[in-house]
Amino acid sequence: MTMRGSQRPLLPVASLAGVILFIVLIFPGAYTFSFLDLSVEGGNDPGNTLVVRSGPDSNTTCPSELTDDEKLESLIARASIPLLEVSVESIYSMYRSDDMAVRNLATEISSLVDSYRAEAATLDASPAMAPSYEHFTAALDEFSRAGILLNGNRPLSQSMADDALRHLGLGIERLSQAMQDCNRSHIEHSKAPVDMMSLAAEPASLFSDALSIGERYRYDDQRGENAISLIVGPITWSKAFQTTGTKPVQYVAGSGKAYLLVAVEVTHLGHKGNGANTRIQTPGESAFVLHYAGETYHPLKAPGSTTRGGSYSRVMLDRHESVGGYLFFEVPDGLDPARAYLQVNIGGESVVWNLGRVSLP
Repeated sequence: MTMRGSQRPLLPVASLAGVILFIVLIFPGAYTFSFLDLSVEGGNDPGNTLVVRSGPDSNTTCPSELTDDEKLESLIARASIPLLEVSVESIYSMYRSDDMAVRNLATEISSLVDSYRAEAATLDASPAMAPSYEHFTAALDEFSRAGILLNGNRPLSQSMADDALRHLGLGIERLSQAMQDCNRSHIEHSKAPVDMMSLAAEPASLFSDALSIGERYRYDDQRGENAISLIVGPITWSKAFQTTGTKPVQYVAGSGKAYLLVAVEVTHLGHKGNGANTRIQTPGESAFVLHYAGETYHPLKAPGSTTRGGSYSRVMLDRHESVGGYLFFEVPDGLDPARAYLQVNIGGESVVWNLGRVSLP
């Protein structure tokens, strides 16, 4: 491989690396979290079925536990420096025509990407952090493509090296955008006004254009490269349900309460952009909010497979793939679906379904 005659492609990538390193240094919020130990001990002890009873007596919180948004910030901060270091080392090794070092670094890139992707998949970020999550996963996709290109058994050609440099540059750019979005979400959250009158208003007056159960909503991902559809419904009820794993967990609604199960289906309709990213991230559970009689309700954390069906949770989809499942809400026993509205925030968009109105075929 001869790289010395083609130094110009290295300059933009090196410049991007310098920019994002500067951002890391001025990004104290997430960087502080990177030094925290997020492990939880004692959570895997075997035992009998755990019964989760809802209601005011069971609401306990651990003040030291980080939210998924905070964990995402920590992950982005912790991932940035190793990814940048291995990218810069790869560029330098390509410049020196050191094929062995390039392949070893490519293996390291792939290992880092797999580790960070698995950690990101466990997080359910809020709508405010959705842009950061999307840019971070897009960055991992670009680094992964670079690692695959650089880890071949054949000598690295000039065209392959140029493609790898392009993917490294895009990965660094996406990583920079993810970190800037983290800062932006903090600023917007601190400035967001609270309209107490609208919070107490009857939802019907706020959601006059709500969709019907079974009606499809189409939208594009943030980059405008992929088309997605979201369908809500049907709904069903339960007083109790149980997970179906090897260590079953039973959920029992509190006094005067019931579980409202709302089916959600997300489909990747196809890739329509010029970019190489064909995968999408479906909305997380925290993107959904139920409005009823002036109150808001949030879904339970996805319990997995249950005796009432599978739960909905955020996943990555490729072209023409779908995912579906139930959102589980604990609501008043006498809830009237005609007065209940499910709202989902997707990036900068918001769409609402009326749970008591059924779409005609």
